[in-house]
Amino acid sequence: MLPQDISDRYQKFQLALERLEQIATEDNTDSAQLRDSFGTAQQIFQSQIASLSGDRPDSAILPRVQSYLTEIDKQMRLLLMDVMFLQAARRSETAQARLAQIRDRLHTLMEYCQALRQIENSDSTGRGKPA
Repeated sequence: MLPQDISDRYQKFQLALERLEQIATEDNTDSAQLRDSFGTAQQIFQSQIASLSGDRPDSAILPRVQSYLTEIDKQMRLLLMDVMFLQAARRSETAQARLAQIRDRLHTLMEYCQALRQIENSDSTGRGKPA
C-alpha cells in the first residue's frame, strides 16, 4: 500500500483534475472559473506531486515515476496553453474545439495519475503490473 501522505497527494491532485474536467464539461463553461481551477491543480502538482520522485531515492521504480512526472509536467504546460487559447477564442466553434482538447488532455493526465498509483502499489506490495 502507498504511504498515506503520498496517497493523499495523488488523491488531492486527482480530485483537482476531476473538478477541472467537471468545469470543462459544463454547457456554458466559464473560462475564468476553468483558469482558476487549473491554477489550483497546477499548484498542487508543483508543490506536492513534482517533488515525489525525490522521496524514494532507493526505489527501483524511480526512473518510471520520474518519466510519468515529466509527462504530467509537459501535459500541464500544454493544458495551460489550451486554457489561455480558450479564453482568447472568439468563435463558438473554436471554443468548443479548445474545450475538447482540454478534456482530452485531462483524460491523459488522469490516466498518468492512475499509472503512478499502480506503479507505487506494485512496488509497495510486490504485486500488480506496472503501467
